[in-house]
Amino acid sequence: MTNHKELTGAELVAAFVEKFCFPKVFLVTGGACAFLVDALGSNDATDYVCVQHEQAAAMAVDGVWRSTGSVGVTFATSGPGATNLLTGIACSWFDSIPAIHITGQVNQRESARTLGVAVRQAGFQETDIVSIAAPLTKWAIQVTSVAELAETLPHALSIAQSGRMGPVLIDIPMDVQQDVCTPEDLETAFTLQETCDEAEPGCTSAEDLQDAMAGFVNEAERPLFILGAGLGLSGTARVVQEFCEASGIPYLSSWGGMPFLDRSREHYFGSLGVYGDRIGNLAVQSADRLVGLGTRLDNRQRTGNPSGFAPFARILVVDIDGEELGKFAHCPEYTTMRFDLAEVAQALPSASGCQKRTEWVAELVNARVQLASVEESAADSAGMSPYRAVPIIQSRLRSDAIVVADCGANLCWVYQSWGPGDQQIFTAGGNSPMGYSLPAAIGAQIAQPDRQVVCFIGDGGLQMNIQELQTIVHYQLPINIVILNNNGYGIIKQFQDAYFEGRYHATGRGYSQPDFEKIAGAYGIEYTKISTITELDNLEIKDGPGLIDIWLPEDSSIIPKAEMDRFLHDQFPYGDSAPLQPIGFEYPERPSQLGTSV
Repeated sequence: MTNHKELTGAELVAAFVEKFCFPKVFLVTGGACAFLVDALGSNDATDYVCVQHEQAAAMAVDGVWRSTGSVGVTFATSGPGATNLLTGIACSWFDSIPAIHITGQVNQRESARTLGVAVRQAGFQETDIVSIAAPLTKWAIQVTSVAELAETLPHALSIAQSGRMGPVLIDIPMDVQQDVCTPEDLETAFTLQETCDEAEPGCTSAEDLQDAMAGFVNEAERPLFILGAGLGLSGTARVVQEFCEASGIPYLSSWGGMPFLDRSREHYFGSLGVYGDRIGNLAVQSADRLVGLGTRLDNRQRTGNPSGFAPFARILVVDIDGEELGKFAHCPEYTTMRFDLAEVAQALPSASGCQKRTEWVAELVNARVQLASVEESAADSAGMSPYRAVPIIQSRLRSDAIVVADCGANLCWVYQSWGPGDQQIFTAGGNSPMGYSLPAAIGAQIAQPDRQVVCFIGDGGLQMNIQELQTIVHYQLPINIVILNNNGYGIIKQFQDAYFEGRYHATGRGYSQPDFEKIAGAYGIEYTKISTITELDNLEIKDGPGLIDIWLPEDSSIIPKAEMDRFLHDQFPYGDSAPLQPIGFEYPERPSQLGTSV
């Protein structure tokens, strides 16, 4: 900690970061945060990482927490610096990742709030970032004194890590940054609070949840569990997985939950959703009872027509976020329970008391074999394909590798073809912005310097944050960037093929990309172009930094995919025969032809 006998507000922030957060703050400097940056740089135990855009700073601290569990911090100046954080803040908000964002603000004597005037702006670059960020944070506040700052810092950290976790924002005027703390302020700031008890009001007891899950399991012929990211964030995903294995209950994961599980286990049947596994979706549509733990069951999991999602099943959804459960309030087939999933071990039924559903498991195993041949044919493994490229790259990585996937088609290709293993993989699943994976990989590499870090990204996504190549070079980060290059926004092209007769407005027409080899050369990064199967098979992943540009056919499709007004189990490509029918139920051709669910 700093040796100053008296600390300014800015120095207090630096000392708090030193003691309780990841000690390297990601930032772009500016006038309104200059005192904060100076205090950080003058503290021997803290440092800063200069990114090229504040958006990247927010995405980097998202990657810090995902790779270490340490709460990351950003600094940004007022006005454009603060607003530039928002896309990255949204990533953490939707995926429940704790982070602290600190913005500088104009002196209070200059602000419209203090002057009491109704103007758009009084001080230079003055912007009401608190109101703007409020919908994307668990708490956003502007402090007005060092005493309030001292109270706010530990409270903000507690809020960020409590209940359903998420980002917070503290806006600090320049005069507060310069004011001197009292001894009482220091004691307040360095006394951490107990985590906010968000789980108590309206929460189900462990006994009631245990009874509900036992009822769902025991009354079912075909029970199925869906394990989501909420379990992983709570540290209990493997606990529930072991219960499912011991009780013989098949289970799936969302993409958010997938990285937290051992996907080689006997009763794991893949992921679900529009871009999920065929066997996983068939299992959903064949189950008569579903238990979803820590999964939002959003429209990418249930499709845009949720009435066609497991229409003959009763569904129990358990989550810590009561507001998230509210979207099922008018669905009679859904039972919802609010519960802190960190305590789920106490609420699981006895595995020994669960009747083994060996016939149900055998039916799914048989269906998986049948569907595997469909996937092998559809993926066209003989030609240049993302479904060939991704497994080859995975096989070349170290077991401790951290892999960050971006969005769109490249995200689908990576998650659909990523095999079981010890490598850590993550993405910004809820906000899913183009360009996320590059700064998130930077955050992970700085937080875990001894681990191999690989970023998958599309040619379009890379151009969103291409400036962060300079951050990689400046800090000599050994990150390998893999471009799955299909010369356009592939996921939108596929949508345009299905619904707009292949009119590639703003995906083909209007889209272009630079010569990535020349870009890499300008930054001094080693470049490798892969355009043939032989080059792909001979690819060697060296220590980075490196840019590996894999040229794919422009019409490379995402497969499988559930299209609009199709059941979840009826995914493109369709082939010559009808889809494998769900087990035990008679399904009509389209969800719109359903009668009343039972």
